[in-house]
Amino acid sequence: MLDKNALAQLQSLKKEIHDSVPRFSGRVRASNGRFGFVNTDDNQSFFLTPEEMEKVLPGDVVEFRVEPAGEGKEQAIVEKLLSSDIREFFGTYVVRGKGHFIEADHPTLNRWIFVPPARRNNAAAGDLVQAHISQHPFPHGKAQADIDAVIGHPSDAGIEQRFTLAKWALPDSFSAAVLAEASALAANGLDSVLAGRTDLSHLPFVTIDSASTRDIDDALFAEAHSEGWTLWVGIADPSALIAPGSELDKAAAERGTSVYLPDLVIPMLPPELSEQLCSLQAGELRPAMVAELRIGEDGGMQQLHLHEASIRSHAKLSYHQVAQFIDGEEADISAELRGPLLHLHNCAQALANWRKTHCLIMEDRPDYKLVFDDNGKVKDIVRIERNAAHRLVEECMLACNRSVAGWLAAQNTGFFIEHGGVRTERHGEVAALLKEQLGLEQKPELHSLADYVGWLQRAGEAASELPLRMIISRQQERSNLSLEAKPHKGLGFDYYTTFSSPLRKYNDLLIHRIVRELLQQQTPTLPDSDLLLSIQAAQTNARMAANQAEAWLKLQWLQQLQQQDSELLFDASIVHMNSASITVRLEDCGIEGSIDRRKAGKEWTFDTKTISHHSDAGRFVLGQPVRVKVLEVQPQARIARFALV
Repeated sequence: MLDKNALAQLQSLKKEIHDSVPRFSGRVRASNGRFGFVNTDDNQSFFLTPEEMEKVLPGDVVEFRVEPAGEGKEQAIVEKLLSSDIREFFGTYVVRGKGHFIEADHPTLNRWIFVPPARRNNAAAGDLVQAHISQHPFPHGKAQADIDAVIGHPSDAGIEQRFTLAKWALPDSFSAAVLAEASALAANGLDSVLAGRTDLSHLPFVTIDSASTRDIDDALFAEAHSEGWTLWVGIADPSALIAPGSELDKAAAERGTSVYLPDLVIPMLPPELSEQLCSLQAGELRPAMVAELRIGEDGGMQQLHLHEASIRSHAKLSYHQVAQFIDGEEADISAELRGPLLHLHNCAQALANWRKTHCLIMEDRPDYKLVFDDNGKVKDIVRIERNAAHRLVEECMLACNRSVAGWLAAQNTGFFIEHGGVRTERHGEVAALLKEQLGLEQKPELHSLADYVGWLQRAGEAASELPLRMIISRQQERSNLSLEAKPHKGLGFDYYTTFSSPLRKYNDLLIHRIVRELLQQQTPTLPDSDLLLSIQAAQTNARMAANQAEAWLKLQWLQQLQQQDSELLFDASIVHMNSASITVRLEDCGIEGSIDRRKAGKEWTFDTKTISHHSDAGRFVLGQPVRVKVLEVQPQARIARFALV
């Protein structure tokens, strides 16, 4: 036996050995395989073997030591769990022999989670479920989950909408308190709200939208002058009715936006307001915030006047009607509206030409309409090209929004949508690309708005084999709501905010309140940065939910086509690439999927600067048309894999 002195020496030696091994803390990052990594705050990354990865979940913050792994490599050994992000999740119930699991519908949780017998909640194989982690794998060695709810089976009618609502925590109803406030406002009517507002009901405003739209929030009118136009943009004004801090206001702030799922609209405001009392319905007197814009012949903005007004839409026109009229075809539009519509069209063309010269125009993409059967499944997908009416409305909304942003910036107040241009880590390669393709002696500067717009305009006009504008657009930052008046480089505007959709977006409703307070010579009440982050998070959540629901439904349709004809070919275009794959979009239906390039051969190289795959035999570049066939479709997982033909 060791005496006390020897035991103390042994313990001291163990401590010295323990202390000599490097230890770190970091966040676990999953890979597409069974292995993973743990990243430290100082941007170091350490390998986690599949065995170590089994001990943790993606996103966990852990304490770990680093050990040699042979051949000069190192690996992380997890010693302590500090925190875990993953709690609730959704997925598909899987039965394999006596084992019951959940295949998670989660961006990083790519393993099956075991469900103990007492926690299965009568789920059956294939069911879509909601669950939570009931046992973390560290230190127990196996993750376990409890089933909280069975949402339904993939074959159920409307399951895509129900699962989307649950997964993204989208509210499908309003509280009794919110509905009571909406009913009270509807019962009171608009007489007191309209009193004292500037009466612009004599102007022949029209609304231009989809034929089925009920939450109509913008109306337009233009009159021509000898040196340009006066463009009137009337925007529905729910802020005139909804008091800050009311139940309606709190509900709108929490939702942040209306959500447009493929066959379901989840409104930000109750339909009594968004589709009736505040909607700019034809023939009805409505409160509106009106931007009166003086536009020069060249499309430049000369003056802006803002009005708290009352307006009356003289007609509800569809995009199709207006496009027919602009194209010279016979359209069901009354004679007294035809002149103003022509002025609107000419004004919008001038605005577009000014933007093309002074700003940046985004690529024009078609829309895709899903046609549903009686069971809520897609039976057809119709490609809808953007027409002259779509572009007319877009130009008027952009002009209105950037003018209001400039008006706010001049008064050093308000909040804005800022866009920083190319991501910081990509500046070097984008500048190098422009230097090379434009034949410059040195890399261009992209920091100021004027430089950024100038170089991207030159890139769009360059006689290059590469789609330079498209390459750069794939390397841009996301836009953000900001209390600082910063440029929107993506559009090429000095300042930008959105003022034109207060029935559908809470930030627009807040801008209306700020504008009203300024018009009434009051100090405006600005949202704090936390509220802006909350609104942005809600809108991102809504966008991702809509995209996933649409992809799921589209891929069910594609899967049926493939089952009917496995050799069916599709025209597509390349929309993105990385070293391992090419992402393509099918031209006729808008479905996106990947082409695996990992086995293409060593002669093929991926270039991060040009976002292209190339070899001596040829090159794949963004925007390139290709012909593909379907290899595999997993609708629930929203995965489509194609092969080049």
